[in-house]
Amino acid sequence: MKKILKKVFLASAVLLFATNLGLSQELSQGDRPLTDLNTGDRPLSENQTYTLESLLSATRQNHPEILKLQQEYQRSLLDLQDAWWSLGPTVDMQISGTYMVNPPLDALYINVDDIINSIQWNGSRPSSRGQYVKVFDGMENTLYNFQMSMTQPVFTWGKITNAIKLYKQISEIKHTQIVQQTQQLETELKTRLISLYYLDRILKIIDEEETYTNRMVEVSEKAEKTGMLLHQDLVDAKIQAKELEIARQDLIEQINNQLLELERTCGLTGLSPENISYDFVPDFIKTFEELLQNDPARLEEEILSGNQTSIKMLTQMQDISKTAEKISRGYENWKPDLALQMTGGYSGSRFPLLEPNWLRKDDYSLNISIGIKTTIWDGGKKVRDVSRKKSEVQTAEINKNDARSNLSKTFNTQWNSAQVCSMKIEYQDLKIESATSKIAQKQQIYESGYGSETDLLSAKIERCNAQIEKEKQALSQAAACLTIFFLLSK
Repeated sequence: MKKILKKVFLASAVLLFATNLGLSQELSQGDRPLTDLNTGDRPLSENQTYTLESLLSATRQNHPEILKLQQEYQRSLLDLQDAWWSLGPTVDMQISGTYMVNPPLDALYINVDDIINSIQWNGSRPSSRGQYVKVFDGMENTLYNFQMSMTQPVFTWGKITNAIKLYKQISEIKHTQIVQQTQQLETELKTRLISLYYLDRILKIIDEEETYTNRMVEVSEKAEKTGMLLHQDLVDAKIQAKELEIARQDLIEQINNQLLELERTCGLTGLSPENISYDFVPDFIKTFEELLQNDPARLEEEILSGNQTSIKMLTQMQDISKTAEKISRGYENWKPDLALQMTGGYSGSRFPLLEPNWLRKDDYSLNISIGIKTTIWDGGKKVRDVSRKKSEVQTAEINKNDARSNLSKTFNTQWNSAQVCSMKIEYQDLKIESATSKIAQKQQIYESGYGSETDLLSAKIERCNAQIEKEKQALSQAAACLTIFFLLSK
């Protein structure tokens, strides 16, 4: 019976598939939200049934990782718009108004006698009367200042255009991240669903086997009382029944854990096996069989072609590093940036156009400037920046090659695992056929009065063990095929 327990435990090992999708980390634009799943963490009604498609839609809509990546993608689009507007002018305005309780300049007067005395008269000089003439009324209590400036980049050695390219590439990566995260979660969801399907089948087989082991204990107890069986054999039968009971409880715990993880993935609560429709399983099994008929060399070539999301993302990272290198070269010494600046302003005691004699006072200004800015010497910092960017390009290339190697290794491991599972399934089919034939023989002998019921029960338990092993291998094969489909996703 320990073998049965071990087999049930091994059935859960394949569920670690969801945590082994770390080969790489945007929701497709055509995805549509479901109106009945938009509340998040919504409890299910007792008779509500969810199909594969509805659970996938709930995952796309409710999973926090996808929602966070969507927000990051939206921010990257805003950054891209900012980069585009860097090509255009920057217009700034500054307005200030001041009220002076005690203006610094009072009214100015000139003595008329001073004016008369400063003139050389050819005839008689006018008489002095001591009069004063006001030449300046003094500053008013208010002072207004208006200034508007416009700065337009003219030539920047490609820094602005490359920055636009860089932010566009970053936005594309964010989009790829959403696609990849969606594919990963969908694969994880499918794996958990198929796991629940097979675990439920194993549970039913264990329930059937429990009836045989319990009957075995009853028969053994009766045989012991009559002296036909040793007490040790009775204890062994009870141990076998207890091991099966423990295995059943562990299997129920695995099913509950899978349901909890499924709820977290979909953003739902109260899921149970009865809420899930497994109509997709026959189609899945058919696609698995078709997949295993392909040439593995062709599949591996397709995975490594560059269309796979992990390779695509690393290629995009490589492009970003190259663009960053171009930008750093634009900051090298003796590469001046040129910009045009226009500044217009007004400063006076009244609002523009309301000041008396505003045109004559000439309180307005308009300046046009061309500025040049460059770094002459910075201790080689910018040269080293270029070297760092070159190193980042090389690192991106190394990461890409390493990812290709990991993808190749993962594919071959999963392919071989799926093929071995196929052979083991065929082997278990033969054992089931043999056990079924043996059960028929034992049944006939038992009914004729020459055989024992314990031999018949042992044959039935043997068949249950083979059925459990077959379901376990089918689950392992499904997980391997789903991993391969994930590697093939674009």
